[in-house]
Amino acid sequence: MKHRTLTQSVCSTHEAYHGAAIAVLDKIVRLPDGSMVHRDVVTYPGGAVGVLALTEDQRIVLVRQYRPTSNALMLEIPAGRRNVGESFLAAARRELREETGYTASLWTRSIGFWPSPGILDERIVLYVAQGLTKGDQSLDDDEFIRSAVIPMDEVLDRCRRGTIVDAKTIVGVLWYARFGTQ
Repeated sequence: MKHRTLTQSVCSTHEAYHGAAIAVLDKIVRLPDGSMVHRDVVTYPGGAVGVLALTEDQRIVLVRQYRPTSNALMLEIPAGRRNVGESFLAAARRELREETGYTASLWTRSIGFWPSPGILDERIVLYVAQGLTKGDQSLDDDEFIRSAVIPMDEVLDRCRRGTIVDAKTIVGVLWYARFGTQ
């Protein structure tokens, strides 16, 4: 083994870009061999939440929305940004209600994960919501979202076939299918 440690240290950070929702940082990092490199990091303050909302008959509440990054309509679990200082659970409750109109009486934290830790500091925490009650959507002015309620088996099949391609949705659905029913 050439180097005893894999630990790296950040020597300096410079904000290269600051936008409405993100910033891009240029970090100078010391590697285990002592050399220095630049690492670009996209910051997304607060992180995000996702909600696998399940009806009593095991159908999943999903949302369909256009995503400019992929130039496509995506079918996803309800999700969104956690405001700085807001709990992950409060953000999940808010996002479910805003995007779908549903509220839930039973909330279970399923898993937290880093969707792209090589470049993005966003952490997503997923919840399972049950005991659903339907209400009215409360979308932001710039949100154009339609909800759909689809049987679990069909959602799993769409994940398998690659027609659901959103990572948080795939993680949430597969986590629940494997661990959530125990």
